[in-house]
Amino acid sequence: MLLTGLINGIIMGGILSLPVLGVAVVYGITGIPNFAIGLIGVFGGFVTWYFLSYNIILALVMGVAVCFPIGYFLQRILLTPISNRGGDATFFFVISISLGFVFEGMVQIIFPRPSISIALPYLGKFSVGGVTVEVIKLLALIFSLATLTLIRLMEIHTRPGQSWQATSRNLKLARLVGVNTDRVFAVAHGIGCSLACVGAIFWGSLYNLNVQSGWELGFLGFIIAVVGGIGNVWGGMLSALLMGLVLSYSGYFLDGNWQSVILYAIVITVLIVSPKGILGSERSL
Repeated sequence: MLLTGLINGIIMGGILSLPVLGVAVVYGITGIPNFAIGLIGVFGGFVTWYFLSYNIILALVMGVAVCFPIGYFLQRILLTPISNRGGDATFFFVISISLGFVFEGMVQIIFPRPSISIALPYLGKFSVGGVTVEVIKLLALIFSLATLTLIRLMEIHTRPGQSWQATSRNLKLARLVGVNTDRVFAVAHGIGCSLACVGAIFWGSLYNLNVQSGWELGFLGFIIAVVGGIGNVWGGMLSALLMGLVLSYSGYFLDGNWQSVILYAIVITVLIVSPKGILGSERSL
């Protein structure tokens, strides 16, 4: 049971880390919290489900291809202009919640089914210490780790990554040295929404995907990101893995109703002890 809980918790953390990384990238670079990111990801998940009947590769590409421009143009056309006019955190909270309801309505209008399951190809399974693990579940964790590694390598070795770093650390200085910060913000938001889409796809392959899943992924992703250190991708990944273990073991040893109680009690405790999260970075990648 202990090993089963460990493996399931790590895999759950890997799935949760995708929207968490999305939140971390968006907030870490733009400084804007987008609570609609889970709904945007679910919208992309429904697009993927629709195109599955044609081709699995086409379906995956279409889901991500839809979410990236949504995030890009939301930032470019709506959020950046509001930020430039002095919009504060309360203003962005109201806007992002409103956007969430917009995408909730779009999912319900465009797609006929209220709840879907995304049938990704069966890739087999293997055993670890007597515990059976499906390969598709392991892929979620591998993808998360690979994405985190790619982000770090881009920051170190590429000009766009260095622009991200400069923008997140000192916006005014980045503008002075010629960084197109508006484009950096837009690309970051597009990447964040794409990551949320991939998280929704994996979620839909293991559980049912619906608009409620979007709110859960969005808010849970943001909360986990806060615990890790909002805007810090390393902290977000670590926090997601820890919260996955909490959800897994609390489900094994206690009634399922206790999962949320224990999870949010830990969140409150961590933030009392360390208000800036586990790794304590407010806006850094």
